[in-house]
Amino acid sequence: MTSDADKLILVSGNPNKGIEAERILGVSLLRVSISLPEIQAATVEEISRYKLEVARTKGYGRLIVEDVSLGFDELGNFPGPYVRWLLEAAGGKGLGAIAYALLNRAAKAQCCVAYWDGVEARIFVGECAGEILVEPRGAQNFGWDPWFKPHGSTRTFAEMDAEEKDEISHRGKAYRMLRDHLRREPHVGAAGRR
Repeated sequence: MTSDADKLILVSGNPNKGIEAERILGVSLLRVSISLPEIQAATVEEISRYKLEVARTKGYGRLIVEDVSLGFDELGNFPGPYVRWLLEAAGGKGLGAIAYALLNRAAKAQCCVAYWDGVEARIFVGECAGEILVEPRGAQNFGWDPWFKPHGSTRTFAEMDAEEKDEISHRGKAYRMLRDHLRREPHVGAAGRR
């Protein structure tokens, strides 16, 4: 049995991220919705490490923070970790407008999960290659999911059921790496097991 002091805390203001994280990890998380600063950096790893350091100053024990990136290959991974700001400024239509202007719409999605076990930080990065569509397909209730179609699929993330998306998505890959790590932690016990 896990005490509250040992419980995993996900620091995120996005409830959809919490739902996906719990589903993939197979454990319930304490969710703390605080705004963490996002530094201007070229990689999700740098941003996630910084967010984790800030979250640690709040006095929490075992922590998880994450950051995502979505970038066009042809534009050197732009907008990359700045995709959040693009979506806030122009919405998914802005992403579609950039795709419309490009001949090559190949893109890479990344999720960086930073985990603090109370002693040290660990970083897990998942990637998914695909393309960004001009027009969205599927429910428009989670970020850029309706605009991103993974390679080898005929559907966008927004058109997939949860199990299919978790299997191939950048977030699914990163959280499965964390899940595997948690299963090896002696103090986690059954909490990290399915």
